[in-house]
Amino acid sequence: MLTNFQNGTWQLIDDVPTNEIANLKQKYPDEFVVDGQIGTYYISWNVNKEILPDPSKFATPEEAEAARAEIRNALGTIFDRNYICEQIAQGGQIPASSFVALGMKNPDGSDFTSTANGGKGGYYSVDAKDLQSNFDKCKEVLKKYYKYDDASGKFTDIPAQVYLYNTSEAHAAIAAYLQSALDQLGLTMTLENQEWNTFLNTRKAGDYSIARNGWVADYTDPICFLDMWTTVSGNNDVQFGRGNHAGLKMYSLDLTDVAGYTTKVDKGTWAETYDVLISAIKSENDNDKRYALMHKAEDLLMSTGCIVPLYFYTDMYMISKKVKGFFSIPLGYKFFHYTTIEA
Repeated sequence: MLTNFQNGTWQLIDDVPTNEIANLKQKYPDEFVVDGQIGTYYISWNVNKEILPDPSKFATPEEAEAARAEIRNALGTIFDRNYICEQIAQGGQIPASSFVALGMKNPDGSDFTSTANGGKGGYYSVDAKDLQSNFDKCKEVLKKYYKYDDASGKFTDIPAQVYLYNTSEAHAAIAAYLQSALDQLGLTMTLENQEWNTFLNTRKAGDYSIARNGWVADYTDPICFLDMWTTVSGNNDVQFGRGNHAGLKMYSLDLTDVAGYTTKVDKGTWAETYDVLISAIKSENDNDKRYALMHKAEDLLMSTGCIVPLYFYTDMYMISKKVKGFFSIPLGYKFFHYTTIEA
């Protein structure tokens, strides 16, 4: 792609070799473009894949899943998102601690991410100074479930995992970093790449342990990040409410603090809680109430540990100076209907 751009065969490309980004920014200051984009790059855990060494030790399937969620949440905190953004992605991406992307607004104009998790601005710290303490806290959580070897400083019985990603130099580089970060704890994660169409089908079928994932907003409302995780959604690659997860009665839903709502569920299934919440959001016309409900939805989603945001997207591409009339918008769409190419 880069060669074709440089020799003039192609006038626009939307991917470049990761190790060339710094040089390309300098060499093509007017043609290397980084635009804002409302989207999140994340990894997803298949909720039905095992990460416990012996789930039979737990009294109920719900207790075992609660342990998995605690483990996934702990592991999600150890990644150096600043390193990923600055040294690997190199496109002005912003480290993410929530799933709904930066750029979505609350009714009062504040950013949705700023009021996530009860106003904490996210679900864990992505500040570089907190990286070591995040790692130490993670180890303490894992010691509750795995055997720890003091000599090596690693856990010895974490089940091996496979990380699935679609073929791309940038995705491969991030995958290699994630692999090395988890290896520090003793979690062996092998990497498997597939071409785009195969990858999508594999992930959708739930035939994976951990997978590279990403979502760009279809429109400027947080619901387009949240309704994809209902039980019947075609985008529910995590498999929430399906397979072994379908019958687990372990989630709570309390909407009584939102005016006019009486719904309160204690220990319900995913369908009885998350699906019900998304349905309520879609039928609510009061924006203040809708956004309060959407924050509850993200809280429930993130409590599972299955969604691990890494960064908020930017749109990085190269376009020839000969191209006139082209434009793009933060939803990731590119428009060519006014485009001309100078000789």
